[in-house]
Amino acid sequence: MTTASPAAPMTRAELLTLVLLVAAQVVLFLVPLIVLGRAISWPASLRLPASEALPLIAGHAMAVQIGYWGYLLTATAMVPLALALRRFAQAQGLHGGLSDTMAAMGVAAAVLKTLGIVRWLSAMPNLAGLHAATTDPIIRVAAEVSYVALNSYAGSVGELLGVQLFSGLWLMLVGIMLLRTNLGINGIAGLVIGAAFATTALRSLVPAFEILSTIVPPLALGWFAVLAVTLARLTARASKA
Repeated sequence: MTTASPAAPMTRAELLTLVLLVAAQVVLFLVPLIVLGRAISWPASLRLPASEALPLIAGHAMAVQIGYWGYLLTATAMVPLALALRRFAQAQGLHGGLSDTMAAMGVAAAVLKTLGIVRWLSAMPNLAGLHAATTDPIIRVAAEVSYVALNSYAGSVGELLGVQLFSGLWLMLVGIMLLRTNLGINGIAGLVIGAAFATTALRSLVPAFEILSTIVPPLALGWFAVLAVTLARLTARASKA
């Protein structure tokens, strides 16, 4: 992590874009939270056995599509956000290891989350439709086994690696960056929330960490909202300067 002379200051348009990208993480995540929450009791439904989850998905097919498209947009929006935060760090004089690693972790988290989410837009609805369209117990069992296998693999990629481990590491680095740019409270909160996300990834080793998966996401949403307000104030001050 090196500190050098600042790069060219961010323009007002760049700062506004950064504010919007941070705020978008909150706004876009409300889509799956509200739509899927009402339709299939998401995210609790992720823990349901296949015999219960598949009929639920089939019965709320449109809501599942809308909700997971919103979640997909949340994940993909992390890519420009990670790059915009890298630009912000460089404008504050932070170059090299910190800004580059921070951006890489953010992009990696976005890609991994996306890989986990896309199963809900294609494979899972197809399995749910197959399960609902037949009374043959063999076909139903096959659909349920496929659901469990796909959920185990893609869920680990998207949730364990994307949502928890890499997002946690990214937020920790963002927290360090904010601390070094004199945004102390935002930085400390980012470090703590990021560490909590990364710790959740160890729940297979320490089952007690599972409780963090219900506590940390709302805290992260609040942190993004506060960060958006903080950056908006910086933008307003920069406009007056």
